[in-house]
Amino acid sequence: MEKCQDRCSVLIADDHDIVCTGVKFLLQEQPAFDVIDQALNHDALMQCLNQKKYQLLILDLNLGNHHTMHDIRYLSEQFPLMKILVLSMYPEDPYAMQCIHEGASGYVMKTHVQHELIPAIEAVMDNRIYISSKYRETLSYGMELLKKEKPSLSTLSPREFEIYSMIVSGISFKEIASTLNISAKTVSAHHTHILQKLSLSSTAQLIHFSLQQTKNP
Repeated sequence: MEKCQDRCSVLIADDHDIVCTGVKFLLQEQPAFDVIDQALNHDALMQCLNQKKYQLLILDLNLGNHHTMHDIRYLSEQFPLMKILVLSMYPEDPYAMQCIHEGASGYVMKTHVQHELIPAIEAVMDNRIYISSKYRETLSYGMELLKKEKPSLSTLSPREFEIYSMIVSGISFKEIASTLNISAKTVSAHHTHILQKLSLSSTAQLIHFSLQQTKNP
């Protein structure tokens, strides 16, 4: 693992202490690591990142009640020199590609940590994307394993933006249809197109996206 031979500092973020301990044990057997910290919740994660520089973040998708999928893009942009390797109980399909599209460098299922963690770390520290060979074989030809551009509201048409604004304000499809003098079916179709353009899959994600836009315009 040549990339880490000088000083490879690692932060393990997982809300199960036994997982952190197990991962730390595996890493301590490798000579390339000399700083291995752990964070058991989201607040501790952010505190560690703001106090110390890390080359690698091993990140669980759940930190208590906080789902970190929505943090990956932010973390990859705020700490561009830090690689993010997701270690999760969730299956690779569809979570691995979602994480990579947000900016993660790799994805390992916890059930495979014993055999895949070190090879995954070696790959991401060598600037390669890591997913299991078995999952890679299922991907469509030409599927891009890289971070996608951040979805933008500028991709929405004026009508779509109008409906988007009403939806995230908590107005029902029926009320939107009445206000705009269109059918509820048309509102639903616009809703579908909005989700597709913003790479989202539900109204809940749309509302979260809106809140993030407010925080980080």
